Amino acid sequence: MNKPTYALALAGGGTRGAFEVGVWQALKELGIEISAIVGTSIGAVNGAVFVSGVESEELWKNISATDIIDIEGDNMFSFASFISTIKQIANGGVDATAFDEFLTKHIDEDKIRNSKIEYGLCTYRTDTKETEELFVDQIPQGELVDYIAASANFPVFKRKKIDGIEYIDGGVKNNLPINMLIEKGYNTIITVTVKGIGLTKNIDHSGINLIDINCRTPEVGIMEFDTDGISRSIKSGYYECMRVFGKYAGKLYSITPQSYNNAQLIYGKDLINGVEAASIMCRIDPYRVYTFDELCNKLMINYKYSKKLSLLVKAMSSAIPAKGVLERLGKFYSAANAVVYLKKQKKIT
Repeated sequence: MNKPTYALALAGGGTRGAFEVGVWQALKELGIEISAIVGTSIGAVNGAVFVSGVESEELWKNISATDIIDIEGDNMFSFASFISTIKQIANGGVDATAFDEFLTKHIDEDKIRNSKIEYGLCTYRTDTKETEELFVDQIPQGELVDYIAASANFPVFKRKKIDGIEYIDGGVKNNLPINMLIEKGYNTIITVTVKGIGLTKNIDHSGINLIDINCRTPEVGIMEFDTDGISRSIKSGYYECMRVFGKYAGKLYSITPQSYNNAQLIYGKDLINGVEAASIMCRIDPYRVYTFDELCNKLMINYKYSKKLSLLVKAMSSAIPAKGVLERLGKFYSAANAVVYLKKQKKIT
């Protein structure tokens, strides 16, 4: 029987999973009740944290690489960590003992088992070469943290063993386990993807209302524990979710709906898209709310500091036969065209 409630599927993607924390914050603020959460890899970890009721933003902002793995530096793939990482891989994998301890400290198995929110995860068995997709009631008491660690056992880590069976990251075969929710009867599913490494199953979701929330531009690498980048990732997830659910308008920026609608009537979508693209090029903060006029004003003050954009604006403002060439620059042309238009309209000085 289909359940007319929201369910949440969280994808894997290492430290890019901080984006999911922002989505969770937005869903709570919007009053959207979630009846089930499933996840793979960091999605499984975040799902467990959310169901446990842990303060996830505080947890993420204070996390470091050494809380998870035995490396030097804050990025497993950085030059500083490369030699240490390679040596560990050659000796059976990167030591993730600290990760098990971190999960044990922050995840409350009893709270998850007693929660009204159904919780499930996906991992991968190396013996059968198949995924193992489990809800909490299918996992033996006292082994939940082990299975969460198994779901997030990045392939370069030492293999996670449970009852003699080796497991690795579920993203090897199913990085976004929507099928688990469909099989449970949920027909309104929010999916969150973070540009992680992994495969997504080809699933028949006809008749299912999928609400996709995608991380457009990751703020951190997959195993990069950068505090500022993680903070921006959380904000990115929050604002993207708010836009998807119509709290704010815009594609790249959060614009108040009324000002967006007014701008659309006056200027059209192409110009609005150009303003947003140009604002990104000028590094105008995307993690706050603007009226359309406010964003235009910031753009006109800042566009000259983007060398590429200012050169395009000059070229388009000149009487040179370059329009056809410039148009082929796609979003760069769109961005420059928006600035040129605003200048001609004297929207700003």
